[in-house]
Amino acid sequence: MNVRASVISALFGLAALAGCAGADSNACDLLPGQEACARPSLADGTSGPRVAAAQFFGNTGTSDYERRFLALLAQNQLGVMDRANGTGPFGRNRRDVLDHDFQASYTRLQRLAGPVSSAHLPPAGGSGEGHFGGRWRTSRQTLYIDAAARPSAHKTFDFSGLQARSTEIVVRQAGKQPADIEGTCDGPLAIREAGASRTIPAGAAFRFRLLGEDGTASLFPGDSLNRCTARIRSSLAPAGTPLTIRREETADPALASFDSRYQHCPVPSGAGLDALERAFYASRWLSQTCALPIGEPRLLRKSRDGFNAKVEALMGAPLSDAAIDKGDPDLPLDFSKAPTLKLIYLSSLEFKADFSGCIIERLIRHHAALGTKVRIMVTDVLERDKDDAMLRRLAAEFPNVELQEYRWRADHGAPIDEQISQLHKTHHIKMLATLAQDPARSRVIIGGRNIHDGFLFHQPIDLSRYPDLEQYGKTDGFSLNYYSNWSDFDIEFTDSATVDTLAAHLSTIWLRDADTNLARPFSIPVRGHGRPPGNARHFISVPYEDGHALEGYFVELVDAARHHIQIVNPYLNLTPSLAQAFDRALARGVKIDIVGRIDLKGDIGGKFLTALNKLFVEKYGDRINIREFKAPDVVLHSKIMMIDERLVAVSSVNLNNRSFFHDSENGMTVLDPAFYLRMKPIYDDYLAHSNPVATNVTIPWAYRLLFDEAWVRQAF
Repeated sequence: MNVRASVISALFGLAALAGCAGADSNACDLLPGQEACARPSLADGTSGPRVAAAQFFGNTGTSDYERRFLALLAQNQLGVMDRANGTGPFGRNRRDVLDHDFQASYTRLQRLAGPVSSAHLPPAGGSGEGHFGGRWRTSRQTLYIDAAARPSAHKTFDFSGLQARSTEIVVRQAGKQPADIEGTCDGPLAIREAGASRTIPAGAAFRFRLLGEDGTASLFPGDSLNRCTARIRSSLAPAGTPLTIRREETADPALASFDSRYQHCPVPSGAGLDALERAFYASRWLSQTCALPIGEPRLLRKSRDGFNAKVEALMGAPLSDAAIDKGDPDLPLDFSKAPTLKLIYLSSLEFKADFSGCIIERLIRHHAALGTKVRIMVTDVLERDKDDAMLRRLAAEFPNVELQEYRWRADHGAPIDEQISQLHKTHHIKMLATLAQDPARSRVIIGGRNIHDGFLFHQPIDLSRYPDLEQYGKTDGFSLNYYSNWSDFDIEFTDSATVDTLAAHLSTIWLRDADTNLARPFSIPVRGHGRPPGNARHFISVPYEDGHALEGYFVELVDAARHHIQIVNPYLNLTPSLAQAFDRALARGVKIDIVGRIDLKGDIGGKFLTALNKLFVEKYGDRINIREFKAPDVVLHSKIMMIDERLVAVSSVNLNNRSFFHDSENGMTVLDPAFYLRMKPIYDDYLAHSNPVATNVTIPWAYRLLFDEAWVRQAF
């Protein structure tokens, strides 16, 4: 293993925050021959990464926000160095590495990462809102090309170099027709195709070709490049379709300002606060918003209400029951009441090419045709071919629709459990945010539902007349064709300030580092005077990059309970720390009630998940009131936790190892007895559709042996 390369890589990962203007952000200059560094070099930088790193480590004037962020970056790079050199948790004693640079860099990174060892961050100075402009991340986005898609329409694609030390545009074939792309740019552009790289000076013509399905090329715009004017030519359109490629932060500075926001969150003094209040207001490594007023959000318990809330946010009116019952993906859509939107965010585990997905795609297509910026995030490993094709066609026809298909990749040389986790780590953040020209028409919806017919219909509807759509059916086991009818819960906010805040928070995930999925924190604690007026906080978790901060948060909340914990959640595979918190709560007399779904037949890996749930029943069945949701042919999917009739968490978070170790998650925590009273009928409805769980469960010995392995339990 190249120790020297790992040291330099770690230094470079932190260099960008030094404020070294114009530094060449291409790590390939430092790591020749490394597979991860196949980016061509550009000559428009003024100093190299070694210089930037030296300036950074000598810089003592960074802000409190930057120091917090640097601690996270340093912690991340320590993990990179340990993996690359087999040190620390990977077996080898760090002091056995006989390399002075390694030892010096590791020690320096440990000092920077030191604050991460503390669960809470101490309050700093400052107030209001800040904007972060440091260069720290690898930016990578995809421009989809389909030569057969609306050949006469002018296309504009915005790439983001915001906060980026390295920017790559992957140009990907979305159709089958070979396409030639040619043009000029106002700054230097490096192109990599077919394993070869070349650099095009500003003003010089470039040309490259995309062949066959999934053909790709990569573009690396120089720091001074703001605009390229190009054409897409093919045998179907020999005259070519105009294509403009623009630097987003230059073309839309208002959006760049929105994307770079962070908050100073007042933290009240601990004096006079009880444990639950302290846990709610505390600032931690988990990315959170400041406390904001909960207002009067709409509670979306029914399946059609959840789907129609998304429809109404995009179309201005819901679909009728008759229209949904008909199940026609081509049904007429009336946009006469549709809001004029500036930005659409849609983040989901899945976006399926079924009735639900087709309707949402058509609604988004309407706004895309009007020029609305659209950002879609889904999980790559759960999308089937027709799902991918639907979304990629949309992005190819309207390049203002940007698509991120999340896939986590393990570091080179990572242990076997991390290599396997590449197959099951998912993007599990659920949010639809629509930012309207008229702020009163902005909406944000969060909760547990995905874009999938199983969240709308009891049985799969017949889509055989629609060859571009996927016929999902009932299955059991490990199949991406799975279909169950899911009972879930979402919450919708209409307050424009709340919508803006939650969408800006999601921007930190959209603009994450493309190589590691590390995201920028959204807030920093500051000293407060009295309690903040807000009573709700949104959180986003990336557990493998924030030190499992969500697990620590949930442990704190359970530890703060004094009387009663009420939970609705289908997955009951607690982490060791959460199990200990449950044990402590029970020991001090806290009553715990859970509405779950022990039998998870119909879910992916349902037999494994059922066995894990039975292990929970076996351990806690005589101490916790566990009930099984038993609505006919419906699988529970809601994630609600309520504590002491005062605090409510509505989220995407399952009570399993995956949510706290592998999957990105989000949710809203509300500290308000009045909001609890609004949520209590929702909980009671789940209770009314449940039965007591028998505690004499049978678990095959093979599952017991399998789940003795911690990394196996973490995969479910």
